[in-house]
Amino acid sequence: MPPRLYLLDEPHVQEEGGCRLELAPARPTYLLVYLACRGEWVSREALAGLLWPERPEDEARHNLRVSLHRARSVPWAKGLEVERERLRLILSTDVAEFRAAIGRADWGAALAWHRRPFLEGFPLHDVPAFEEWASLERQALLEAWQKAALRHAEGLQEQGEYPQAARLLGELLRQDPLAEDVLQGYLRAAYLAGEREVALRAYERFAQELWRELELEPMEATVGLTQTLRRALPLELKAEKPQPQVPLEVLRPPHLVGREGEQARLRGARLALVRGEPGVGKTRLLQETFPDSPLIRCREGLERLPFFQLLEYLKPRLDLLPDLGLYRQDLARLLPELAPGQALPPPDPLSGKTRLFEALARALEPLEPLVMDDLQWADEGTLELLVYLGNRGQRIAGAYRTHEVGPALAGTLETLRAAGAEEITLEPLGRGAVGALLGDLIGSGEGPPLFTGWLHKNTGGNPFFALETLKALFENRVLRAEGGAWHTDLDGVTQDYSELQVPPRVAEVVRRRVERLSEPARRVAQAASVVGEGFSGRLLSGVVGLSEWAAVEALEELEAAGLVAASRFGHDLTRQSIYRGLSQERRRVLHLRVAERLEGRAEPELVAEHWFHAGEPGKAVHCWQQAAYRYHKQGLPAQATAFYRRALAESLEEAQQLRLRLELATALEEQASYAEAQALVASALPQVDDPRTRAYGLMLLARLRLMAGEPEEAQQVADQAERLLGQADESGLGLQLQILRHHILIRQGRVAEAFDGLAPHLERLRHGPPSAELASVLIALATWNLDQGRYAEGWAVSQEALEIARQGKAHLHQVYAASNLLVAGFRLSRPEEAFPVAEEALALGQHEGTNLLRANLATAYLRLERCAEALLHAQILIRDAQGTFLEGIAWATLADSLWELGRQEEAQQALERCLEHLPHTQVAAVSARILSTLCRFGDDAQLQWAQPFLAALTPHLLSPASRAELAQALERRGITWPSPDTLAAATQEAGAGPDSRT
Repeated sequence: MPPRLYLLDEPHVQEEGGCRLELAPARPTYLLVYLACRGEWVSREALAGLLWPERPEDEARHNLRVSLHRARSVPWAKGLEVERERLRLILSTDVAEFRAAIGRADWGAALAWHRRPFLEGFPLHDVPAFEEWASLERQALLEAWQKAALRHAEGLQEQGEYPQAARLLGELLRQDPLAEDVLQGYLRAAYLAGEREVALRAYERFAQELWRELELEPMEATVGLTQTLRRALPLELKAEKPQPQVPLEVLRPPHLVGREGEQARLRGARLALVRGEPGVGKTRLLQETFPDSPLIRCREGLERLPFFQLLEYLKPRLDLLPDLGLYRQDLARLLPELAPGQALPPPDPLSGKTRLFEALARALEPLEPLVMDDLQWADEGTLELLVYLGNRGQRIAGAYRTHEVGPALAGTLETLRAAGAEEITLEPLGRGAVGALLGDLIGSGEGPPLFTGWLHKNTGGNPFFALETLKALFENRVLRAEGGAWHTDLDGVTQDYSELQVPPRVAEVVRRRVERLSEPARRVAQAASVVGEGFSGRLLSGVVGLSEWAAVEALEELEAAGLVAASRFGHDLTRQSIYRGLSQERRRVLHLRVAERLEGRAEPELVAEHWFHAGEPGKAVHCWQQAAYRYHKQGLPAQATAFYRRALAESLEEAQQLRLRLELATALEEQASYAEAQALVASALPQVDDPRTRAYGLMLLARLRLMAGEPEEAQQVADQAERLLGQADESGLGLQLQILRHHILIRQGRVAEAFDGLAPHLERLRHGPPSAELASVLIALATWNLDQGRYAEGWAVSQEALEIARQGKAHLHQVYAASNLLVAGFRLSRPEEAFPVAEEALALGQHEGTNLLRANLATAYLRLERCAEALLHAQILIRDAQGTFLEGIAWATLADSLWELGRQEEAQQALERCLEHLPHTQVAAVSARILSTLCRFGDDAQLQWAQPFLAALTPHLLSPASRAELAQALERRGITWPSPDTLAAATQEAGAGPDSRT
């Protein structure tokens, strides 16, 4: 043990090894004692004035140097540090230990250190200033000892240790014979310790002394207590000591302090991003700056739940939503309450996200601004939406933790910064601001300087840490609110409150606060930390084994303690601290019980996380799979993909894994991720034994090959599926396969075979009731008629399909029927009849064929010289059809529209983008469309570059319309392809216009 200086005992030093050294009464000793008690740097000027106050400064400084030289030879002064203008002694003292014990409310330890008054009996020769300082220290330390003794005596009595309590209170009476409250405690303790006569004699001495000194009689309560002792009656039970009360101002600080500049910047920004460490005050800044805007907070652990926090905000406000117009169905896929009882069609996989974003933007438009907190826990969909809203002009204020930025948030922040977002870094409060915070809480202009300095130093200016530390001090009874001011037992003896013992981390502060709660409240707090948010008495009662009423009372206790508010924790750090303090086994059990309670009552992806943390991966996989199905059905394949991947990563059953791979591949197909989807299907198929599942996988693979421009390979895979379906006897899949074959044959130019394959199914379905299957076959038949140039028949069949689709609210089929009607109407010189049908279908939302319909509509508008409308649809198509063959069509239409509008420079740029698609497309109609545009206004070098692609283009793979359009464009540039006779025949066969096969 290092040396320690004892000043609250007979003054001495206990050296390492147990050797005791007495103190010599001389100035070098006084100097070392003072420095040891201060424990910090002290200026030479102050020391000279303390020890030689009556001497001139030069002489006093000289004397100090002499004393310092002598002090260095003292054995226990090895910790003496000397600089030019200041000194310090690093030495352990019993005074510091005493103060530290008081600071942590360890009253027994404090009394053990304070054996006698400070420097009592130690000679102080000819040092009046030092003697005065020692006297003040002695009195302050003695008062602190008395308070500690009272607190310890109370604790002893509560524990039934009456003899020890009586001895301690008797010592206090000897120090202060007229302290009547001490006398009352002594009378009780002595009586209960079996020393009634001793207690009565003490009363008599007190009454005589009180009259002699103050001419007062003892208080009525003291007299009544004495009469009880004389009659040897049982003592009345002392009222239970109330729990320490934390001032309401500390639980709910009334004002935001020290953030005036940040508030001004936040109010003036259209896009604002507030960043800072946990607890620095980001949430409070948002709430105070925008009090009329709801705060939408993202939640830890729910990062994979798309738009969860936004949907949670919107659900109870559906009646207050603005008119969503044509986008109501898009939002209803996420919020079925918007369209109760309606069967919503799936959205188009390519542009469904855009329509959903527009629906959410309209729903959130009344929020001015949209205020979001804890963006570090936002899902990727929400982050993408923020960028969309920012580009749309919505005012946004968001906050996030500086060192918890993941890749998705980093990308969003970069985009918002580029859009001009104001980034506000919230630094910890300075010492002055901490003083202002304390002054606001206490009700004075400024906080006490010493205590302010201590609080700032120990919390780093973090407001949350500061408030939690204050709460802990109040709950420990170290800090008290009395007489309109705050006090501690150290006020009279401390120099800087460094003796106060506070946990080094907020987790420890929270742990100590939770430990003081009742047992039911502790159990409920632990369960609530597992639930995270949205907990209720009903939910938690089943988790912790309490009645619902008891759980509600426990929540009220937590709210009174400032730990929770409504159905969430007051701060995420509080929840994290409680949760991380749980043992692994307790976490597992609580997650298990929460999962059991939430099963069937909450979103499956939320329940899945609890099953997973409960050690039940099989049940978690089932829930993730349910979530993926739901999002897939809602037209959110990206979100479905995330849950399919999660389920696949945790699945342990081989059959389930194979099915998940195929489902994941389907979702990837809808996102145009053809390569990954094809790889998944190829890896799964060799291991699939079930004929139906294998046929499903083969059909998926065939579609992927067809989308990749490989119709021959698609045909081979479809043949394998057909052989399996003969064994599986699945008529539903059989019809899907026949329609797939139809599209393959069309792509191969075998149109007659395509019709022959559909004819038997058409005859059978027409004898039954109207159905989606009939509409699907009619659409395929109409497409075949249009490819043959039989536009009147195509018009009639498309009208029939349209009516069936409308009756059955089959929006997907309505879109395809409208697309065919648009082509037929243009060829029949009836476009004005087709345009309203096409616009009606576009208004149904995004579906699988919407992009094809838009491409045909844009082409029709262009051919009728309605170039502004064609331009608008081409721009939308470029955004929505990325990664598909239609993107090439979109750029060609955009280039043509810009050229016709006289915007030649922009048209050339669009043409360059258009030509980028030519080497990669294997769809003949797309190649023909790009080459036609190139012939209109491309230069000779571009035409020369494109010659190999023209030579590779086979005429019979094109529809009459596509051949005619290309023939006319090539003829204008004097190019022959492949022969004049072929081109002349093609030109006579049909005029240029939209092509149903693009």
